[in-house]
Amino acid sequence: MDSEQTDQECVDQASRQLYIGNTGTVEFNLDLPVQGALGTRISWASSDGRWIETDGTVHQPEYGRGDRDVRLTATIVKGQAESQRVFDVKVLQLPNRIEVERVYPMHLRARKGSVYHLPMFTAVLTTDGQCLSQKIDWDEDVEQCSDTLGEHTFHGTIDGSSIAVKCRVEITEDDPHGTVDSHPRLTPIPIGVVRLTGDGILAGNQRRRVEFLKTLDDDQLLGEFRKASGLDTKGAAPMIGWDAPDSLLRGHTTGHVLSAYALGYAASGEEALRRKLTYLVDGLAEVQKAFEADPDTKPGFLSAYSEKQFDQLETYTPYPTIWAPYYTLHKILAGLIDAYQYAGNKTALRVASDLGDWVYARVHRLPHEQLQNMWSMYIAGEFGGMNESLARLHALTGKPEHLAAARLFDNDRLMVPMRQKVDALGGLHANQHIPQVIGSVELYRQTGLPYYLDQAEFFLKSVIAHHAYAMGGTGQGEMFQQPDVIGALLRDNTAESCASYNLLKLAALLFSFDPDTVYSDYTELTTLNHIAASTDHVPQGGSLYFFPTQPGGRKEFDVENSCCHGTGLESHFYYANGAFYTDADSLSIQQYLSCRVDDPSEGINFTINTEDRHPDKVDIRLNHLERGNIALRIPAWSRGQVRLTVNGEALDLPGEGRAQTTIVLDKALCGVPSWDGVRIGLRFAPSIHLVGTPDRPDLVSVMWGPYVLAALSDSEETLQLAIDRQDPERSFRREKDQLVFMHKPSGLTFVPLPMIAQERYHMYVGVQQS
Repeated sequence: MDSEQTDQECVDQASRQLYIGNTGTVEFNLDLPVQGALGTRISWASSDGRWIETDGTVHQPEYGRGDRDVRLTATIVKGQAESQRVFDVKVLQLPNRIEVERVYPMHLRARKGSVYHLPMFTAVLTTDGQCLSQKIDWDEDVEQCSDTLGEHTFHGTIDGSSIAVKCRVEITEDDPHGTVDSHPRLTPIPIGVVRLTGDGILAGNQRRRVEFLKTLDDDQLLGEFRKASGLDTKGAAPMIGWDAPDSLLRGHTTGHVLSAYALGYAASGEEALRRKLTYLVDGLAEVQKAFEADPDTKPGFLSAYSEKQFDQLETYTPYPTIWAPYYTLHKILAGLIDAYQYAGNKTALRVASDLGDWVYARVHRLPHEQLQNMWSMYIAGEFGGMNESLARLHALTGKPEHLAAARLFDNDRLMVPMRQKVDALGGLHANQHIPQVIGSVELYRQTGLPYYLDQAEFFLKSVIAHHAYAMGGTGQGEMFQQPDVIGALLRDNTAESCASYNLLKLAALLFSFDPDTVYSDYTELTTLNHIAASTDHVPQGGSLYFFPTQPGGRKEFDVENSCCHGTGLESHFYYANGAFYTDADSLSIQQYLSCRVDDPSEGINFTINTEDRHPDKVDIRLNHLERGNIALRIPAWSRGQVRLTVNGEALDLPGEGRAQTTIVLDKALCGVPSWDGVRIGLRFAPSIHLVGTPDRPDLVSVMWGPYVLAALSDSEETLQLAIDRQDPERSFRREKDQLVFMHKPSGLTFVPLPMIAQERYHMYVGVQQS
């Protein structure tokens, strides 16, 4: 009888009787009782309250974010007795409620008898005007092969809907994917032969970053790696933030630091950084060797945790149960490659090569459809620039496995719409995908397949023209939004710094294949106004995660080992990346950095002098140059206006008076027998100009020359200012020779973004006609 049961027997029986219904496919609120059988009481705990609250309220993830596994723990109590019962619950993502006006056409060409794959995503236009990338469920297998020439049509539906799609496939006798000469048209001058000079913003940022890197504890950076492989941690203190011992992303900062050491050494020649790099590489090599001794770990593996997260990704385990294992691996692999390329560390290349072998062994055995499902997963499937690093590794090792592995990271969700020439970026995580496009350019270089370059050019020009804030950053809440929506998205969580770091790498790389000044103008804008403005003004290593754009925004510098803290350790050594290029007969100067450049192997030695206060005044001295021509960019902000002198004498330019983006000089035009000792002076024409938002023409950023100016004000309301749109220069007065501008009608002070530390500012203001 119940009266004869002890309290413990009561809670044990109540625990066995407890039932909360179907937990395998939950898309409804759960009834979580608080009273149990036999007079017991029940309390509930949830492993993730974002999806199931303790009262049973269920929040389904948005479509595309994946199902979520949540553990509910019931604690049954009577008197002093207690028992627990655990329920594993799968919360289903919301159904796909998309309403489609148009599915963009898909047309493939494949060679007779060769294996090809149907695209697993396509761009669609919704009835409310959004362009999105949508997954396809095909009626037939994704992997196909045909010996029948001619056209074949495949049918399917948008995932989670009944919306029909089709793909036309043309089977040809010859290979339709012919390769081309994929050598770049221009060769970048490496950052290792460039030294920034003077006391400007960029040189100061770089010096502070070098000093901070010298303070890092390398045993601490190796601690979790050593622990995971069974090595002594040498008493190192644990890492913090995203690299803490319980973080699933631990190890990523170590990869960033390795890159920062290599880049910092190349950009500064600081031997202390090379010594630290050597110690870090040797430590990682020791960890890789220790992992090899573990029979449960496959050869070549290197990480600050076991292979478990990689196993879980292959079963589509969602974030946050796992956290982007290939993203972390990319930071480590990229750091090793940088250590070899920028600092000549041969051990780093050996370790990277073995790690590349491990990646190939892991991913090449997986079916194409499984890989596509993995890479399209929100956050969990984020892989950084694995395709880029593996392609770079192939260029160094010559191993075909490394190139094959790089191509296995092709991501249909991103790449198919780009090949369709449709901007379907809205809804994609920005920095999850930008590094993949850098990898696309590297794959073009290694394979000669034109679509890799074409899709990358379409991507970057789409971002620059339709997704960028005034300072060059992109994304709100880390996500790409719909094209030309900027003014409606002025928030405190805009323009993730990681995204600009990668966009700048992409712009510099693309310029070498397609020398379009759109890329170099973007490089100048974003370097000065986002990256240079994203670091603290003291050597503490802080960086902005987001760049606030809302009225009265304030910078918050992150030191918690986030992704943007990691890229912030590297980015200030990339200032000369994309600045100077050569080909067989020309030197191209695209950025006017105050610096000296000395590359004896290329017969190049020149200096550039300019000041932050006077970006309009540039003086170049060619000490030695074994090239026939010099190409000089005219910045977009100068509107084609430039005065040029050679050895102090004014030079009339061909085509003067027409809008120009580039000046090309040769010795005959300049009247000199040799470039050696020649002095070139450039005088540009900076002015106040307004950059409006495409969706809110009344909201503008104020610029002077290359600088985005922000109004200093504590107000959290949009400032409404009287500015003459036809001649905005009339509404402002520059304070003597400083980078300080006063808005004359209001008396408000405007300064460039990199000069702002903790002051509240307004990057955008409302415009009233003055």
